[in-house]
Amino acid sequence: MHGLSSFPGRVALALVLPALLAVPAHAQQSQRFALSGQRVEIYNVAGNVSFRRGMGSEVVVQATRVGSDAAELQFATDEGGSRGAARFRVVYPLDQLNGGILFETGGSTELRLRADGTFGGDSEGSYFTRRGNHVDISRDGDFRGYADLTIAVPAGKEVVLHLAVGQADLTGVDGDFTIDTWGADVVAENISGTYLFDTGSGDVEVRGGTGTIRIDTGSGSGTVSAIRGDLLEIDTGSGNAIASDVQVDRARFDTGSGEVRVRDVQAGNGEADTGSGDVELQFTGGDIDDWTIDTGSGSATVTLPPQASARITISTGSGDIDVTRQNVVMERRQHDEMVLRVGSGTGRVHIDTGSGDVTIR
Repeated sequence: MHGLSSFPGRVALALVLPALLAVPAHAQQSQRFALSGQRVEIYNVAGNVSFRRGMGSEVVVQATRVGSDAAELQFATDEGGSRGAARFRVVYPLDQLNGGILFETGGSTELRLRADGTFGGDSEGSYFTRRGNHVDISRDGDFRGYADLTIAVPAGKEVVLHLAVGQADLTGVDGDFTIDTWGADVVAENISGTYLFDTGSGDVEVRGGTGTIRIDTGSGSGTVSAIRGDLLEIDTGSGNAIASDVQVDRARFDTGSGEVRVRDVQAGNGEADTGSGDVELQFTGGDIDDWTIDTGSGSATVTLPPQASARITISTGSGDIDVTRQNVVMERRQHDEMVLRVGSGTGRVHIDTGSGDVTIR
């Protein structure tokens, strides 16, 4: 990777000059910024952020102020990100935020906002000892201003977005993206590369993705379709994990109280783990090498592909076992464990439930 310092002169003009001149109250509501270098970080407290496929070598940010107080917002750029990344920051006037920020879409949230527009990233200490001013964002806020961003990203870039509330959408982009939101939903379509979608309470939906897709939510759900590539991972606290039309080398689904519903999947290796949610896995093709399904109180329903070859070990605490598939051989049954063989038994499937039922189709 080349840092921004590798391109003196032109880059300095593109980054430093907008940071100094972008702020007057009478400035136009929409402004354009060009960020050079391999890695770019975006900070925006509230608003809608749209990523699109860009041309050339620079990431181009079109920033639009929204709201009656939006003229007080500053747009700033620098090279102060991690590993020398170029940064774009929406800077709020902290002395005007005692009554909070008004944002009518979604629920309320709170954060520690620093004077330079950045937030998060404190790895130690309690919430009240972290850097920045305490700011509430809700439908009852007094400050009426936020920024919408449209960002054109050339293929192969590394992009990190920090967004508290609003929505992020990605269409047709190719690169290494980390989308970090607090209460914002994320929608992505026809993406390729490496992606981490990390939300607090927002939902994540991906419609068409190639490469590595990882979704990590607190209370939001993760929903994907038409996924191809190396890895699909959905990890939720209380949200559901829903997937369809998936062909990957490895898949992982982990929920606290949410359900796992996966249909039309081809993945040789994977796992599905829930606390109290049900698991439904429908394999439609490909080899099954090694799968683990573990539920606390949820049930597990597994539909195997027509030509499946696997040895299935089922352990339950108090749940029932129902096998509706034809030509399944029972190799062993003792106490609360049953071992079944489908085909020649070359793959491995282990199912463990606490009190949930198990169905094999």
